[in-house]
Amino acid sequence: MKKTAVALVALATLATSTAALAQNAGSPPPRAWLQCRACHTTKANEPDKVGPNLNKVFGSKAGAHRPNFRYSPALKNSGIIWNDRTLDAWLTNPARTVPGNRMAFAGIPDAAQRRALIAWLRTETR
Repeated sequence: MKKTAVALVALATLATSTAALAQNAGSPPPRAWLQCRACHTTKANEPDKVGPNLNKVFGSKAGAHRPNFRYSPALKNSGIIWNDRTLDAWLTNPARTVPGNRMAFAGIPDAAQRRALIAWLRTETR
């Protein structure tokens, strides 16, 4: 009985947090976004956090997207233009993609999770 109550509380908490995330989005965010949202925002009117706001990131030059954000010299000099392919490489392993960058994130090893995140970001950051 006690395990059932704990499970119900856990499900209620998950449902509440998922609903809060989805209320401002066109579609529910993929699970991988839960890691990203600690440092990034997506809407035009949202501030930068530890990482830059990602609004309108597709097609922008890495390290130049948010003029007032303090990017690493490595990212500024990478020559990367953000698109599905470059974001996939970055999200797989940022340290390998741009050695010396400041992003403290190990990457997302699961290709399906990366694809879902990139597709969601493409819509969410328009």
